[in-house]
This record gives sequence, structure tokens and C-alpha cells, in this order.
Amino acid sequence: MLNHQEELLRAFKIGPEDLAANRLGQLGPAQKRSLLSAGMGNIVGALFIGLFLALILYGVANKPLVPAQWITASLLFLAALAAGMGYYFQARQAVKAGRVESLTGPITVRSRGRSGWFLTVAGQSFRLPVRPWQVQSETAYRVYFVPKLRQIVAIEPLSAA
Repeated sequence: MLNHQEELLRAFKIGPEDLAANRLGQLGPAQKRSLLSAGMGNIVGALFIGLFLALILYGVANKPLVPAQWITASLLFLAALAAGMGYYFQARQAVKAGRVESLTGPITVRSRGRSGWFLTVAGQSFRLPVRPWQVQSETAYRVYFVPKLRQIVAIEPLSAA
């Protein structure tokens, strides 16, 4: 049977070496790979969204397309791509900096409807990257996050620290 600390490591898909690096204020190797992978995933997703928006426009517009419609489709594609690229470059910069900060204290986990689940610790709120039942509300944790992305990369119960 896994203890709570091991369950959280598994939920975050990291190992003890990542948590040790976090305690030193640095990203661990698995966390670096995960952030870069998420950045690439955002670029791919943005490409698909941009193409999908352009295809919708093409499907509903009268044919042949006039220059304004081509420009609109191109702008939709470029806007989606720019959003994906923005996150990708932020993730790369965060990985290059390798900096992790931590907050300590009791956490609160709440749903914000369609926005998803959020964790609050020491007066700061973050999107919860694991299932809500994997952490215990009103229990003291150390929460490690990447300040540039405002993204949690690990959580550990204070009793395990």
C-alpha cells in the first residue's frame, strides 16, 4: 500500500529526485520533460484549433472565397498558433531558469465550475493539476510551483518533509 507521499509522486508522475530538487528550489528532470512536452502539446493543439477554425469558416462561407475570407481564416489560424507558441516559449524559459518556489500551509480545494478545480495555499490560488481526492483539504502541505507559469509541479504533505 502506498503512503500519501508516494501517491502524490505517482499522481504528478515524478520521482524522489524531482522532489529533492524542488526542496532546493529547482525543477527536477521529470518536471522539465513534462513542461517541455506540455509546451509542444500546446503548439500541436493550437495548430489543430487554427486549422479547425479555418475549416469551419471555409465550410460556411460562400464559394469561391473572397480575399477578406482568406484573410479572416489566416488570422484565426495565426491567433491560435500565437497562443500555443506563447505558452511554449514561456515553458522553455521556465525550464531554462529551472526555478521552483514553494508555499506552505493548509490547503483548500474548490471547484470553480467549468474552470476546473483550484487549490489555495497561503492566500494564493492555482489550478489543481491532480485529482481533487488526491489531496486532503484543510491539511498542511508544501506546494511547489513554477513562478513564471504559475503551475504546480509537486505537492508534499508537511509531515513527510
